[in-house]
Amino acid sequence: RMPRHAQQLRDQDINPCVAETDASAKCMVDNNYKKDMCTTYFLKYKNCRKFW
Repeated sequence: RMPRHAQQLRDQDINPCVAETDASAKCMVDNNYKKDMCTTYFLKYKNCRKFW
């Protein structure tokens, strides 16, 4: 069972940017944590957070 805080971060109603969060994290893992490879994903996440 997930801790309450982790569950809230996965809840689309509380965090409408779950898809962007997951995509950014996956990009980091896929690219051996080279941030410059994931700039597009970070921008999408940042724009999502700004919107909400």
